[in-house]
Amino acid sequence: MLLLGTALCLPAVAQGQDRVATVTGIAITRGDLASGAAAVPREARLLELIWPRIASDYVAGHGLSATPAEIEEVIAYHLEFERRDRLQRTRKLAELDDRLENGELAPEERARLEDFQATLRRLAASDKEKASVPPQDRAHLQALQAPWVEMWKMNRAIYERYGGAVALTEMGPWPHEARAALIADYERHGLLEFADADLRERFYAMLQQPPSMVVPPDRVDFTPYWKRPIPPSYFPD
Repeated sequence: MLLLGTALCLPAVAQGQDRVATVTGIAITRGDLASGAAAVPREARLLELIWPRIASDYVAGHGLSATPAEIEEVIAYHLEFERRDRLQRTRKLAELDDRLENGELAPEERARLEDFQATLRRLAASDKEKASVPPQDRAHLQALQAPWVEMWKMNRAIYERYGGAVALTEMGPWPHEARAALIADYERHGLLEFADADLRERFYAMLQQPPSMVVPPDRVDFTPYWKRPIPPSYFPD
């Protein structure tokens, strides 16, 4: 009977020995680290697993969840952007059609414009095809936008709280040092625990590396793109 009880405990013991960290009560194991891309360092994979849970917890705990009005604002921005883009492409295609039909062009210029014309025609055909498809379910569309709203709200909130260097990324400003400070705060408050001391050291060393591109402090602005004017088209008016 004792042997049976010991055997039943083995999976739990093995899981405990396999644990490398716990974040907001959720264990992260060596198996979880191994589930990522082979070329990703273990500390980077650990961040991939830790950060979404911390972010979700912080958003919920600080009232940063996306509201219906905020989500609708993003959707309205995208719809207006697409509407303007279609109009601008339609206008540009008409201009190209006229130039190619009536203009005297060098062979190289004609070839370039014909290639551009073909691209615009493909986009126009794609627009027509999309118009014939029923629009996405509104609830699904709202669910897709909510994480973006919450990301921007959280980035601004933690930057205002912690400050520090801000990285310039394709998605906009990223509160690089503020994120590291928040993660350290979670550990101080017992919401993040490390079971592997060496991995913890490498993890924090990675967080402390400066970003490759930094936003100057006087130019840091976490205003989301959908609250800014729609940029002019890449086609001149």
